[in-house]
Formats: sequence, structure tokens, C-alpha cells
Amino acid sequence: MKKKAVLFSRMESYDAVARDYAAVFDDIELRIFEWPWIRKLVARFRPRSILDLGCGNGYLSRALGGMAPEIYALEPSPVMCSIARKNLGGAVILRQGAAESMPFGDRGFDMVISLLSFRYMVWDRALDEIHRVLKNDGVFILVDLFAGSFNPRYLHKYAVSWAAAGIQYAGNREYYKKLRILTGSENWRLMLREHPKRAVEDAQKALAEKFHIQGIKLLSAALKGSMVGFICRNKAVIN
Repeated sequence: MKKKAVLFSRMESYDAVARDYAAVFDDIELRIFEWPWIRKLVARFRPRSILDLGCGNGYLSRALGGMAPEIYALEPSPVMCSIARKNLGGAVILRQGAAESMPFGDRGFDMVISLLSFRYMVWDRALDEIHRVLKNDGVFILVDLFAGSFNPRYLHKYAVSWAAAGIQYAGNREYYKKLRILTGSENWRLMLREHPKRAVEDAQKALAEKFHIQGIKLLSAALKGSMVGFICRNKAVIN
């Protein structure tokens, strides 16, 4: 019997950690490696409309509020979506829905940003949808944690990343405490088993089918994974 294709990512394990996750990451400034890079790119491209794809509790959408006239957010988890709705009020147009089947029309966004949500998506279907909703010259910013192993070329990045994280934890002990509890929970471990980190080379290959990859940035590195950012331009639609 043929195995059925996976059409949508399973979110049950994510729902189980949603409230704890939202309580830990309640401020985008906690993303010390990712947020400064995203902020610079938004300022560089100056989009009028941005979609925060997989917005979680809305902390990125909220920070983007003063950077573009139109901010949209999409979140598949009903639990997290309810949290985001409370956090965002009416400042952001929030929809509950999946990246694999977005409730938006074609060619509507100047920029789509996925911050630590890509690993939960079914990549081929989600990338088809991102390609569809982006304008022909639109920009897709992807930031995620990918599988990694020791690489001597990254020694300096390992050291810088470790030092920056250590300073952050020392300066915000409450955040560090909540983070340790979250990542040590059984629900968190179950979520990681269902949505494991994937190779950055796999992401690059998938992205190249729909987008022109204009830049790849190693934002932080650790022995078991690296935070990588992609800058992608939409490939023109051929009718």
C-alpha cells in the first residue's frame, strides 16, 4: 500500500508547549542573534506589507508594527493564536491557518518572514504557498535552527555565540530559569522528536526551486545546531 503524502504538519505536540513557550519568549529582544539581522533587512528592503508566517505569540509581529504600514500574521496553533490575539490587539491582522494552505490572495505581500517556524511546516507545500502570496519581486526571509555537528571552520562563531548567550543568561536569570524548565520538559522533548532539526543543505535545495537565494547568514553556531538566515527573492511567475 502506498504511503499517503503528508499535507500538513502535525501541531498537537506544539500546542502542548505553546503557553510555556509564549511565557518564556515574551520579548523579541531575547532573540539576540536573529532579531537584529531581521530588523536590518526590513529597514533595507522597506516593504509596505509583511506576513509573519508562524507568528507564535506575536512578539515579532508586534516589533514589526512600526516598520511597515501593513503587518499580517498567520499561526496554525489554535492555542498560540489565542495568545497572539491578546498580545497584538487590533494592530496586526491575525489569521489562524497553516502555511501549507494560506487564507490570502495571490501576490499580496512585499515580504514574508519565517522566524523559527519553518521546521514545523511541510516544506514543499509551504514554499509553494509562500511563492504564491509574495509579489513577483517579493522577499522571503527565513531564519531557523538547522542540524549541525562540529566544524573547525566555525570555531570563532562557536566562541562568539557561546559568550553572547552566556552574557544574556547572566543578565536575565529569570529568562534562563524559565528556558531551562521549558527545554527540560517531556512535552518539549516530544515536540522535538516530532519536528527534528533538518540539514541546512536540504533547506537550501528546497528554497532554490522557488526562489533566488541572495544571501545565507550564519547567525549563531553550537555543536548540535546552527541558526541560519536566508534572504530569498521570489522567482517571477510564468503564466
